[in-house]
Amino acid sequence: MKLTALFMMSVAAVGYAACPNGCSSHGQCGSGDVCSCYTGWGGGDCSYRQCPKGLSWSVTTLEELQDDRKAESIVLSSPGGYMRDAKKIKDDFAFLYPKRPGMRQYVECSGRGTCDYATGQCKCFSGFEGIGCRRAKCPNDCSGHGKCLTSAELPASYTSDVPFNSQEWDTSTTQMCQCDRGYTGYDCGSRLCPLGVDPSVTCGETSEIDRQLVRVESDDNYFSLTFRDALGGSWTTRPIKTNACKGKTGKCSEVQYALMELPNKAVPSIEVDRVNLGTSEFENFLLTFSSPLMQGKQDTLRCNVVDEPSVDGASPMYVKSPICQVIDVGVPEWFNPDGTERKLTLTNKAGASITPAKSHTDVVGFAATKNSYSRNAPCANKGLCDSATATCKCANGHYGEACEKQSTFY
Repeated sequence: MKLTALFMMSVAAVGYAACPNGCSSHGQCGSGDVCSCYTGWGGGDCSYRQCPKGLSWSVTTLEELQDDRKAESIVLSSPGGYMRDAKKIKDDFAFLYPKRPGMRQYVECSGRGTCDYATGQCKCFSGFEGIGCRRAKCPNDCSGHGKCLTSAELPASYTSDVPFNSQEWDTSTTQMCQCDRGYTGYDCGSRLCPLGVDPSVTCGETSEIDRQLVRVESDDNYFSLTFRDALGGSWTTRPIKTNACKGKTGKCSEVQYALMELPNKAVPSIEVDRVNLGTSEFENFLLTFSSPLMQGKQDTLRCNVVDEPSVDGASPMYVKSPICQVIDVGVPEWFNPDGTERKLTLTNKAGASITPAKSHTDVVGFAATKNSYSRNAPCANKGLCDSATATCKCANGHYGEACEKQSTFY
């Protein structure tokens, strides 16, 4: 009995020892003396740590898909993988092109790094970062003057219902810089210089200032306005009482002061008038950007950008007016390409059109003459912008913060 037991133990020991390194205690020795490694381990003897995988940055080549030894496993490891017939790879590509048949595999370090099998960590190539090298780095980390955001986090729409089969596959992997106010460039490394109007090509008599019409439901609630300045900063006013100027015509100080109170002199001066457009359902405010520092077309104001200002914890807490809109009513907006004057069709609370349509005289108070906006440019096109200091080096005969003034004629 003792001999039999010893024999059986020795056989078991020899059988276990047949697997390389006894599978390094990270796997089980199976038939054929082949290790079946535990999750996270690999190699013939299960001694290698596996690195994180990510969606490959490169599309699987057609040659690999035509290889019968690889095609099926490639498709099975590819999100959105699609194959009708392994013998008709080209037909499948043609069937789905340009969507591509989801042939981006999950591969080690996303194909953009090397795996350190001792630690199980990826050493990413230059320009890539994150677990499994899944993200493209922002250049120079946005120079400390911006936020590094994925394509999905940026305001622009960059989404797809078939994310693995479309050009938007990199929605959550490609990153770019969203620069802070006053900075620009692919890495937010340059400062914006002041904008001005070229004094040698602009005539004040034929250049228009911007006007915008704010229409808000006439109730006892509040509304707010958001303005985006020339340096890329967005500023939102304090809540404004919708009926603060009710019953008055002409100047409305409540809206005017709310805009002029914005930080950093975002709106240095502005004229606001309450105008009567023939309906008591709405309060109508005509905004005139009359400041010399705000020449030309301004960014259209946005109304009530805060979704739920009345929920618990909101600060300030207020009830916003349910209807608020901003309409561009500067002179250039009133003319069709053929020179004929347009009419403005307003709607009531139910969305029905109000007749008759309004003319420029009805809204602004005087007849329109077809002119255009003056064009703002860095340093008024009369100087060089020093992007390191955000200052203009004006050409001879020109001066001012943005070289917008002319001292001599030539």
